[in-house]
Amino acid sequence: MNEDHSYKIHWAWIVLASSFITLFINYSIRIGAYSILLPKMIQDLHINLTQAGMIRAAYFFTYILFSPLMGWLTDRIGARWVISFFCLFLGIGTFLMGQASGLLTAILFHTIVGIGASAMWTPTVVMIQKWFGATKRGLALGILSPSYALGYGLMGIILPLIVDAYHWRMGWRLLGISGLILVVLNGFFLRSDPGEKGVSPWGETERPVESPSSQPAFRYRDIFKMRHFWLIGVSYLCISIGAYIITDLIVTYGVIELKVPYATASSFMTILAFTGIAGGIVLMALSDYFGRRNVLMVIHSLVALSILLIIFAGARVPFLRIAVGIFGFFYSPIWPMYSACARDYFPKEMTGTVIGILTFFYGTGAIVGPIVAGRLIDITGTFHWSFGLGALASLIAALMIGFLKRPEE
Repeated sequence: MNEDHSYKIHWAWIVLASSFITLFINYSIRIGAYSILLPKMIQDLHINLTQAGMIRAAYFFTYILFSPLMGWLTDRIGARWVISFFCLFLGIGTFLMGQASGLLTAILFHTIVGIGASAMWTPTVVMIQKWFGATKRGLALGILSPSYALGYGLMGIILPLIVDAYHWRMGWRLLGISGLILVVLNGFFLRSDPGEKGVSPWGETERPVESPSSQPAFRYRDIFKMRHFWLIGVSYLCISIGAYIITDLIVTYGVIELKVPYATASSFMTILAFTGIAGGIVLMALSDYFGRRNVLMVIHSLVALSILLIIFAGARVPFLRIAVGIFGFFYSPIWPMYSACARDYFPKEMTGTVIGILTFFYGTGAIVGPIVAGRLIDITGTFHWSFGLGALASLIAALMIGFLKRPEE
């Protein structure tokens, strides 16, 4: 076949573009909607910050419960079908969040969102790494990383306008409709593997070798015997605690503790996101040359430092914006870099499964962080102790990843 020459644009870039839009909407829901609409939901649903953490925990409970299944399904039936189907759950659950009447219904609907979201990340990064050559994966994931930053960044501008003109419920409803549109988009444009188009991964000159019909022979328990699996996993858990304490609560911190206007507090997410766009592209590209371990150690250490700067900034909004911007620059590439670690340190046939299992660590951190942070805030009356916990968790993440050996070792 000569199909390599029949496309003016390599299909890898079409897959990347569709994935970009998918993650844009997913993270508009996952971080943008929750973080930015939370102050209004707290008021209307009459809940405290511990209960708000329970809503978040419900999302991540189903997220981590279903993520290993998504990795397993991706390795067997392909990312295209997994992503397209579970966009239904993402869209329906998000729309229903706009109907929540209290704590219990918010928890129920957010669990549905978590089921759908569990199919957005693992299958996407597995698919992208198949479509791009070994020396181009960091570049591809770096290009992909602004998608989620743009998602919650633009929500920091758009959602306050929607809240002012209509209600916080309308924000959830519009995002739910957007999630349902993804079903059609991904079904039409995504392809799970370059072999479906008869082309090589972009950045590789050789033709892909057709994989045998039999499934790869490996045992799940072998993964748990690997030292580097536990180092990556525990580091992933700790940075998840640190990062989500900030992203989930930074807007609420501004509104409740600093008493700044809602639009100003929402702008913190926009700053965090837009600085993260630059960070995602630059740091992911650097990780191709300096190694994921080395770059992650630097990132985690500077995330911890930026959290301390957020605490010390207090109500000095210009200084606080700078601190949030530093956090955003180093926060954004964390998630794609851990996915790249899975591809670097494990056989390619196991990538989807490994990322899915590692999501248990990530999701556990995302559950524990907001609940513990919310409880600390309710007890102490300040966000500072919770933010300090986030900084400590980030430092521990840097320490754990520092024990990781290079892939070839």
